[in-house]
Amino acid sequence: MSIDLNFWKYKKDAAPDHLTVYQQACCDHETLEELEVLPIDNLLEEVRLKFGHWQFIDPYNYEAPDGQGSFQITTTPQTIRFDCYSMAPSDMKQFSSLMAKFDCPLYDPQQNIRFDKIAIMVDTGLTGYTSYIQQKISNLLPRLERTARTMEWDEYMQLSKELSCIHLHVNIHRGKSMTKVITFMRFGNGWTNRPCQGKNTLLDDPAKAPQVLQELLDKSVDRAVHDFFEKTYYL
Repeated sequence: MSIDLNFWKYKKDAAPDHLTVYQQACCDHETLEELEVLPIDNLLEEVRLKFGHWQFIDPYNYEAPDGQGSFQITTTPQTIRFDCYSMAPSDMKQFSSLMAKFDCPLYDPQQNIRFDKIAIMVDTGLTGYTSYIQQKISNLLPRLERTARTMEWDEYMQLSKELSCIHLHVNIHRGKSMTKVITFMRFGNGWTNRPCQGKNTLLDDPAKAPQVLQELLDKSVDRAVHDFFEKTYYL
């Protein structure tokens, strides 16, 4: 199985068009005005340091010490691409953290998403918790640029169709006896949906409600982000 992972850096104020950059710069090796020139020699040296225990064939080719996997590097002055063959996901994840040192977020064409931004959308039923959720995501996913706002369900449904970045929606639903907090996260072709529920009797108690609701929020968001890491090559 082959997976390719791609990295580049936009110039300041450049209009991002990830799919075009991937196709023209990473695949066709064209030079694009909107991209910065990368320190390729330094990048290759960082790869060698990170994968020093792997068999070094040349600066562009590595094989796993147990023979189970390999990767090939392709560079242009503006991009670096890793073609991974039968590699363990934990090894492939190392590229995103390594390239973060050079302000180059991962673009994964298999999922059609660049791991640079996340839009956080919070249901109006959770008014007052937007800043808390934003801070939580900041702690869990510190490298992603974040925006956060509160909105009605219909507005979220419309906006979610237009977003090309990673997005996370936290919703609350009150039933007859139980209340659910649901975190939905979309990352390109991938997604996760994590509900957590608590008894209404606890949430109706003014002394207990804030702590119970925060616990539900924490569990729901934590589980969604855990799924996100499990389902992506982002670290």
